[in-house]
Amino acid sequence: MKRLTAILSALLFSITLLAQNELTTFESGENDVIANTLSLDDCKRLAIENNAKIKNAELDIKAAELTKKGVFTKYFPQVSIKGGAFKASDPLLDMDMGKGNVNVDFGNLAMNNVFTTLYNVYGPYIDANANIKGLDDGIVGGVMAVQPVFVGGRIVNGNKLAGLGVEAAKLQTEIARDETDLKTVELYWTIISLQEKKKIIASVNQLLDTLYRDASGAVNAGVIHKNDMLKVTLKQSEMKSNEMKLNNGIRLAKSALCQHIGIPYDENLVLSDSISEIPNPNIYHVNHTEAVKGRIEYQLLDLSTDAERLKKKLIVGEALPQIAVGAGYTCNTLMDKFKTNGLVFATLSIPSSDWWEKSYEIKKQELNCTKAENQRRDLDEQMLLQMQMAWNDLSEAYSQVLLSQQTAETATENLNLSTDNYNAGMISMSEVLEAQALLQQAHSQLADDMVDYIIKLTKYKQLTRQ
Repeated sequence: MKRLTAILSALLFSITLLAQNELTTFESGENDVIANTLSLDDCKRLAIENNAKIKNAELDIKAAELTKKGVFTKYFPQVSIKGGAFKASDPLLDMDMGKGNVNVDFGNLAMNNVFTTLYNVYGPYIDANANIKGLDDGIVGGVMAVQPVFVGGRIVNGNKLAGLGVEAAKLQTEIARDETDLKTVELYWTIISLQEKKKIIASVNQLLDTLYRDASGAVNAGVIHKNDMLKVTLKQSEMKSNEMKLNNGIRLAKSALCQHIGIPYDENLVLSDSISEIPNPNIYHVNHTEAVKGRIEYQLLDLSTDAERLKKKLIVGEALPQIAVGAGYTCNTLMDKFKTNGLVFATLSIPSSDWWEKSYEIKKQELNCTKAENQRRDLDEQMLLQMQMAWNDLSEAYSQVLLSQQTAETATENLNLSTDNYNAGMISMSEVLEAQALLQQAHSQLADDMVDYIIKLTKYKQLTRQ
């Protein structure tokens, strides 16, 4: 993947470039408009505050916290309130009773048989005639509270699992922050490097203007052919074309940066940072075996393994006995008067046939636990390899920067020497233009290499949690 370009060091270029790190003023009529100035840290802060991916990650944290709060309610009694009312066309209870005679009609054969049996046993002792009717309408209601005492550890383990969900959401947010941070670095230095390349073209144009004036005077004096002056003109046209492309690139890069950090597009945006020197990467090297334990991905793998173990405990809990206690309070008007009653109770549920099915589910979950352990070991090794590769890339990028600096210095000396030789009439205009092209190419390559180093340094520091 082609890396984005970086800043040129002014010490390596023979022509003085425009100053950086100051507020830029754009004149418009009689008024001065001071452009918005942002540093790299400013852009990072704005990206963290406004980036959509980070906002969504923070919403995931809140959702996980709400899930945890919802699971926590399982520790408390489950309270239910129920009520009802009815009206029957005929009484549900219709019973005629007398000595040696009973006529009971509940509208239900089973209930009729029960009362007939009771009357046959106790009827001889009844010395009265009676007709009982009732339950033609009524209202019933009550409140019930059930407190789990033991449910196989499912409430405790469920809360632990919900807690892991909150931790995982927070770690995912950190990953989103790192990705956003790296993207900000790339976009930021892209704009600065393009602006620096534009300054290089401006400086080259100054050199070409000088050559054009010299060539024009030499042509008029008959010292050189007009063809040499045309070569300078062609080079000037090439620089104008390159400058136009750079202007378009700068506008596009600024637009991308503004969108990334969540601010309106500002054509007058000024970026204040610059690369004064490239630090030696050795000061950032750390022990990778130790550093891997601080990786966010490593912590996520730990959470994943713990989650699989908790899922196994939840399955085991479903097959264990369940104990609960409760209390209730009821009221009704079934017998044409308001009546209340209270009760307390305890329940015990012992799964029996479920053990057969749950035993297979437990074995299946044990396999998932083993898979999670295997995945963690494999990814640990991959993260170590990733850090080593990042370090190798960083070291190579640093060596390339040093090489490009030497090349740029040599190209500067070559241009100065070629200019002196041309002024002395020892070489042609073509050789001067070739030296100028080599200088521009050398500095452009240096810019690319410097940005490549900055990006790889940022990535290595992220991977090693620096």
